[in-house]
Amino acid sequence: MARCSLPSFFVKAANSSASERRTIAKQAPDETTAPEFKKHNTVSSPLPNLGKVLPKRLPKGRGLLVGMGAGAVFVLGGIGIITPQQSDVTTQEFPSATSPAQSVTVATAENSRVQQTIKATGSVAAFDAIPVSSPVGGLEVQQVLVEEGAIVEKGQLMASLENSELQAKLSQAKAAVAEAKAHLAEVRAGKRPEEVAQAAETVNSAEAEVEQAQSNLNLARQQAQRYRMLAEQGAIARDRLDRALNKLQTRQSQLQQAQANLREARQRLSQLEGGNRAEVIRQAQAQLASAKAKQQSVAAKLKNTWVVAPMSGEVAERNVSVGDVTSPSQDLFTIIENGRLELSLNVPETQLGEISPGQQVKITSDAQSDLRLWGKVRKIAPTVEKDSRQGTVKVELPADQSLRPGIFLQASIITSAEKSLTVPSEAVQPQTNGRAIVYQLQANNTVKAQPVETGETMPDGRVEIVSGLSRGDLIVVEGAAYLRGGDRVKVVRN
Repeated sequence: MARCSLPSFFVKAANSSASERRTIAKQAPDETTAPEFKKHNTVSSPLPNLGKVLPKRLPKGRGLLVGMGAGAVFVLGGIGIITPQQSDVTTQEFPSATSPAQSVTVATAENSRVQQTIKATGSVAAFDAIPVSSPVGGLEVQQVLVEEGAIVEKGQLMASLENSELQAKLSQAKAAVAEAKAHLAEVRAGKRPEEVAQAAETVNSAEAEVEQAQSNLNLARQQAQRYRMLAEQGAIARDRLDRALNKLQTRQSQLQQAQANLREARQRLSQLEGGNRAEVIRQAQAQLASAKAKQQSVAAKLKNTWVVAPMSGEVAERNVSVGDVTSPSQDLFTIIENGRLELSLNVPETQLGEISPGQQVKITSDAQSDLRLWGKVRKIAPTVEKDSRQGTVKVELPADQSLRPGIFLQASIITSAEKSLTVPSEAVQPQTNGRAIVYQLQANNTVKAQPVETGETMPDGRVEIVSGLSRGDLIVVEGAAYLRGGDRVKVVRN
């Protein structure tokens, strides 16, 4: 065994007077009451309670050695020298016969259904984002009536565009439709009696014109024959004959025109007397249909200048301002249908086989410690990202005002539930070395600090015990945070 020299103050302690040594011996406890020491896996204090460790009575001649040993322990502990006992993570536990028993409640380690989970992280996104745009391009935005985050109903006006030119075109189209309707009604009803009389008078006038034209033609024909005979005799010049022939042709043309006018007048009178023909009515109907189609086209363009919500939901994005010029390819707004959101999780491909639609998902947030939600697996992406070897799992989220697209969340996908040993979470005491202990009740109403390995935490607050306990073990729940191994306790009811 290696020797080491003691500091000078230890030499002075050894040379202390007999009265001082007797005082130290008198203050030591009786050795007949010293308990046996036990060890458990928890970090111990470097300075044990000497009032409990030292025996009450010491044999004669041993007081000095005990005093020197006690002084060495205090001094070495005070200057930070670590002894082999201090480097160990064990500590002494023992019952106290004199201290009063602490009141505690206990519970039994029992089998419960423990949920097996897969941990994953991901971002919130819209379940179905609906873009809102205007099919009419080149119009200036006059009003924007909603902002991001607003809740809109289907058909609600969100923005309006400049439409004065379309308003004028719509007025013209309406007038054309009214005119076509009146014409069709007139054709279907037929003409009035005065119109028939007027047409008959037109026929009479046309007949008179024909008679006059025929008379003029006969006169011109006779004159032309006489001039031809005189010209052959050399009595008149050739040019006079030519003028007579030209006049004859003119009179023939006038007669033909008068005859055509007469035929048209007689046809008009016949139509009025017999009513409109079916083709005339169909023509009037076609004119009305064309006018209506033009009106509807202008009305549709005008309607598109009022941007309305295609469905109820929450406005996720607003991409337009007053004065902007629209384009059919530009999304003015984005609506989340009925405010529905989903969580997109990244899961390693090796774990995708354990996940299926419908499984429950516990959702938490590092940024919002009070966020505790339950979702449900909706869909598993059919492909895996080739670089990260991760797949995407879509989780349907409940409606919650604290959720926003883009926020980062943690999730625990519950894949199965099996029987396992559990205890209340309040019984488990975390240790500074990263381990945990529970205080197990002994037969003599003392407690033992029992190291345990923990697993999953259940929704009801119980914790899975992987190792360290057996079914039926009694462990302390209320009061466990104030115990040490070996303490005497009094069990009370909740």
